[in-house]
Amino acid sequence: MKKKKITDSPRSIKQIIVYYVTSISVMLGVVLIVMMIITSLTSTSSVLRDSLQVTARISAQNISSNLHLLADRVDSLAQEDILTDIAADNGQKQQILESYKERIEFVWIAAYSLSGSKVYGDTDAPDSITDWSYYQYLEETANITIGSPEYINNAWQLSIGIPLLDNEGSPFSYLIGSYKYDLLNDVLSNINIGNGGLAYITDESGNIIADKDIVSMENHENIYELYNSRKNKRVFNSMLGFQTDSRSIFLNAKQHYIAYSPIAGTNWTLMIAAPGSDFLQILFISVLVSIIIIVALQIITRKIIVKVAGNISGSLSLATNRLASLSSGDLKQEVPLADNNAEAEILTTALSKTVTSLASYIDDITSYLGLLSSGDYSGKVSDNFNGDFIAIKEALSSITASLNDTMHRINNASLAVNSNSSETSEYARKLYDSSIEQTQALERLNGRIVMITQEIDEIDTNARQVKQSADIAELRVEEGKKQMDDMLSTMESINSDMQEIITISQLIEEIASQTSLLALNASIEAARAGETGKGFAVVAQQIGVLSDQTADALDKTSNIIEKASLSIKQGMKTAEETSGSFQTIKMAASDFTKISENMANITVEQKETIEMVSHEIRTVLDIANANQGLAKETDEIASLSLSQAEELEQIVSAVKLKEI
Repeated sequence: MKKKKITDSPRSIKQIIVYYVTSISVMLGVVLIVMMIITSLTSTSSVLRDSLQVTARISAQNISSNLHLLADRVDSLAQEDILTDIAADNGQKQQILESYKERIEFVWIAAYSLSGSKVYGDTDAPDSITDWSYYQYLEETANITIGSPEYINNAWQLSIGIPLLDNEGSPFSYLIGSYKYDLLNDVLSNINIGNGGLAYITDESGNIIADKDIVSMENHENIYELYNSRKNKRVFNSMLGFQTDSRSIFLNAKQHYIAYSPIAGTNWTLMIAAPGSDFLQILFISVLVSIIIIVALQIITRKIIVKVAGNISGSLSLATNRLASLSSGDLKQEVPLADNNAEAEILTTALSKTVTSLASYIDDITSYLGLLSSGDYSGKVSDNFNGDFIAIKEALSSITASLNDTMHRINNASLAVNSNSSETSEYARKLYDSSIEQTQALERLNGRIVMITQEIDEIDTNARQVKQSADIAELRVEEGKKQMDDMLSTMESINSDMQEIITISQLIEEIASQTSLLALNASIEAARAGETGKGFAVVAQQIGVLSDQTADALDKTSNIIEKASLSIKQGMKTAEETSGSFQTIKMAASDFTKISENMANITVEQKETIEMVSHEIRTVLDIANANQGLAKETDEIASLSLSQAEELEQIVSAVKLKEI
């Protein structure tokens, strides 16, 4: 085993220059290479992803446009009157389909019933479409439906179906037209995405329904199963969510840049993928060439640095050796002078003078610092300083003067601090006592505020009860006024009836008067009749008596009715006055209710104001407590300052100073 060195030998300046210059140049080269690689990869990846995304979007739009063109052709055919006429002959409809097939590149075209069986059309058309995926979409949507590519009769085909509607707008059959798959294949084949590029069209479940490589379409693969990984699954979920984006993923352990975009009018998605190696190969080659060039430049630079460092190291070796002995405390040894170049000669000569001067200056400084260390600030610095070293002399003189002035100021300040500390301690004690009294006063005030709050709560409760009583009184007054109005109406009705009674009494009185006159005439006529008229005279006499009685009764009744009428009028007057009184009472009750409400509102405002004042008092109480603590701390700090001032005064008194 090799023995481990205890200490590493110091490196020469030549080695240091070569090491650091070489290290810096290598580091710069590595940093430049890394930055170039990162920048190139980032920019290339960004440009490639943006280009692929644009290509995917344009290609999806082209596919959508072509599909819409095919759908429009089928839709125009479905608008033929004969095809939508249920009563038309199927032979005529067959002729229409054949004429369209000659003009449009249909592989086959046929009409199917709602149950999926063929009604008329090409012989190449399947007899039933119930097993086809787009048949279910036709039933669900009753609209144009584009089916997935199907391999039929040794050829890939793309079918488009549309319902035929009757006069009432209800579907009665389905018209299906099949095109060659070349429509989609042309778009996918024209997408230029490198030698190993991929182009897929998938449905909503991830099934690959169209591929740039037609042979691979026969496998009916699913994109989730073909490229299974967690990251790929998240990307495919985003892709099948009808989003447009570009990503970098791994397909079959190879890094690919992919872009995807939904195809408008369908539930399909176009995905294109470009292998990263196809586009990054040139980048890797350029980076490798750059590395080779930088390494070659590093080798050439190192040779030049070694040569220059050797010249510098030889010129400085004499001064370096003397500086080494100077650092060890050797101030007496002469400095050998170098004559190999002007810079080294000047350096060694200056070093010799510097060593001689330093020895003298150190002796003077050592002597003067000895006085300062003993506490004697009254000494004077020697005048044996030249050149820039005069600044050292001036600095020592300035330090001494500053120390003298500072110590005098400290002495005066210590006396002032001692006096101020005594006063501060006294003031802090008074502040502490005042804070205690303030806190006690605030606590008593806070207790009184609590009592006022409780009394206001009772007033608020009484005000609410008064308001409730006022509301009930107002309600009762309203009911009394209503009853009085009803009674007044009844009195008016009675008065009206009394007037009618008076009228009837006057009529009866007239009848009684006429009856009396008639009885008188009858008595006269009976007297004239003699003996035969006696019986009639008796009757006439009785009628006169009855008439007189009736007149007397009517007279009494008239007096009674007159008195009743006067009483009714007096009652109506009293009722009207009572009704007016009730109205006045109602207004007074309403005013009382408003006053009660205002009283309740004022009580609430007073309660809120008292609560605010209570909160502010508690805040002031907290501040007073804090001030009490600060006063106590101030008293303690003042006592400590007084003790430190006395100690500082003792220290300053031990120093010997110049007289000012």
